[in-house]
Formats: sequence, structure tokens, C-alpha cells
Amino acid sequence: MMTSRAAEIWACHVILLLFLTLRGEALRISGMEVPRVVVSGSSVQLVCNYEYNREREDPLYSVKWYRNVNQFYEYIPKRVPQVRVYPLPNLNVDERGSTQATVLLKGVTRASSGTFRCEVMGDKPLFETDDKAKNMTVVDIPTWGPELTGVIHKGMGGVGGMGGGGRGEQATREEITQGSRVRPGDVMSVRCLLGHSDPQAVVTWLVNSRPPPPPHTHLRVLTNSDEENGQRIQISELEAVVTEAWFVRGALSLTCHARVSTVYHSNATVTLLHADHPKPAGFGCYFSRCCSCCDVAAVVVVVVVVVVVMNEGHKRGSLFTPVY
Repeated sequence: MMTSRAAEIWACHVILLLFLTLRGEALRISGMEVPRVVVSGSSVQLVCNYEYNREREDPLYSVKWYRNVNQFYEYIPKRVPQVRVYPLPNLNVDERGSTQATVLLKGVTRASSGTFRCEVMGDKPLFETDDKAKNMTVVDIPTWGPELTGVIHKGMGGVGGMGGGGRGEQATREEITQGSRVRPGDVMSVRCLLGHSDPQAVVTWLVNSRPPPPPHTHLRVLTNSDEENGQRIQISELEAVVTEAWFVRGALSLTCHARVSTVYHSNATVTLLHADHPKPAGFGCYFSRCCSCCDVAAVVVVVVVVVVVMNEGHKRGSLFTPVY
């Protein structure tokens, strides 16, 4: 049981600490930086800054870091050595890269995720204390993909099961490649494949940069459920009936967009041509995303033609007849 003398001392400390807090002179955390989402394998810098009234002597006794409830880092300026690391599973602290205000984590993994808390404590007699916490999630992103593969069922005119049976066996099938020709009523059966991720990728299908109309499409997601060549893969399948409205100047683009949290975005696109339309002007450039290359080629052709004509003119004596 606390004696009256001890109670008086404790009450004085509380009153003084409250007084300093109300005047803004107490030790407190002024800023904390913990990334919300990071990619596994990367390095992460945790930042914890504190402030106090500069008219006072620096009251700092220690800076401590915790993941969830477990301490893994401690900085005490008056101790030698000042830095001490407490081992935790799946947390690799770079001591040389860590200071009073920062902690450097190397090679974080999915299991490194958690709530990270910084605590600053003042020296005696008040032992002022402040802390802040933020969550950090480490994600595994795909190492390859997305990739598009699939077939066009010519003249099917309806949506059935993916890859299979009945009318699909009797229909003309053509593998989808860049520049494949299709007609309204044809059915595209397309797969978007990409490597494993955790959490799983969110896959969005787009026709000419817009979601395909639901009445004409059937979507099936087999994320993380298949294995190919011993690798875990993610698959999203789209089966869609081609409509006339999808074509813009005789072409349509089909895009698979994959996203993992806020740190991974990637697309795969295939451009298909209307079978009853001529090849769109400049299609080669659009296809290769190298219009400048095509423009340069055109200029080179013109220059070559001019040079040939001039050479022919020189052989005949003169290219131009003077006008007097």
C-alpha cells in the first residue's frame, strides 16, 4: 500500500507533468512514418520524431519500437552502445542504418506485417511517455504476367461454358493473336494468367478501356486454384459475344488489368480487327506502339525515292530544265 509520502510525491509528478503538457512543454512524438503497404523483399524505413520545449534540456531517455506487442528495437542515448536490437521472427533490423529517429528493416516478408508502435520516454524525474502506432502490410506481387491466351469461336452467337463441348466442338476455332479478325456474333474465350500473389490480384476486363456490357459476357475467376508447370498461377476467364458496337474504326482492344493493393498494376492487351472491314490505317504503328518508328520509315522511303530520281537525272545530264 502506498505511503502518504509516496502518494504526495506521485501526485506532484502528475501535476507537474500535466502542467508541462498543457503548456506544450512535455516530451511528445511529433511525427511518425510507417508505410501502409510495401512489397516483399524491399527495405523499409520507419521514422519516429519527437519534440520538447527547447528551453529545457533534452529529456529523452529512450526510443523503443514494437511490432504488435513485442519490442524489437531500443535506442538509449546515454548508454553504450546506444542501439540494441531484440530478435523477432521475420524482422531483420539493419543496425548500421538505424538511428535515434529511424529504423531500417531489410528484406521484409509477408510475415513481417503488423502494427508498428514507437514509444518515447523521458528521463527522471517525470519519465514522460508518448507513443503512436500504425499498421504495415507486406504483400507478395506476381513475378510474371499478366498474359492473354484464348480462342475465337466463329459464328457461335451465344455464350456457353469455357472451352467446352456441344456447339464449341463444331464451331470454327481460331487462336487469339494480335490482329485476329472477328465478326459480330463470334465468341471470344479468353484467359488472363499471372503469377501467384498474396493477397490475390483483382482482375478487371476492359473492352476499348471500358467494362464489357454484362448481357454479352460471362466471367469466371479461378484465382490461385490452378498449377501450371509446377508454379502457382492466377487465372481469370472471360467469354464474350462480339458486338458491332465494340468496334472503333474497325478495331477493338481487349485488356486484362491486374492489381494487387496499391503497389502493383499491370495490363495485357490484344487488338482485334473487324473481319468485314479493311485493315485500319496505321494499324502497324498502333500495334507496335511505335508510331514514331513508322513515321521515320516513311520519311526514309521518301528520301530514297528523291535520291533515285536525282541520280537518274544526273545520268541524263540534268534533272531540271532551266527557264529563262
